[in-house]
Amino acid sequence: MDRRLVILLGTLSLAGCQNNGEPGFFDNLWYLDGSTVNGPMHSGAVSAKGISLMLTSDGKLSGNSACNRYFGSYRLVNGAAIEVAKLGSTKRACTGELMQAEGLYLNRLQKSNWIEQDGSTLKLYSDGYATPLVFTQKR
Repeated sequence: MDRRLVILLGTLSLAGCQNNGEPGFFDNLWYLDGSTVNGPMHSGAVSAKGISLMLTSDGKLSGNSACNRYFGSYRLVNGAAIEVAKLGSTKRACTGELMQAEGLYLNRLQKSNWIEQDGSTLKLYSDGYATPLVFTQKR
């Protein structure tokens, strides 16, 4: 599919979710759907702890990354392209499985380049990964 068509469709899908000129995903807690990822982020231990994401309308992001809390900033470009910056986190030590999942998640979050919402589902696409991280509003 032509890249311009994908960008147009993504922009149009977000336009339907807007409220007062802002996308509807702001200030909601989103939970990673573990069934949409493979490897360490799909484990039972990670599912029990949960990976979450919140994006605020003032360009801040935060959440739980399986072991630690994380925070940072982001910028939307043309409503759907996203640039994530200045990620930081608390420094708790957890089991190897949780730490590995956390590292993978934060790496994908840092490389995010596209975001789209379809109702109660939020998809975050990252450079170098074929499939998006899929979040839902219910855990």
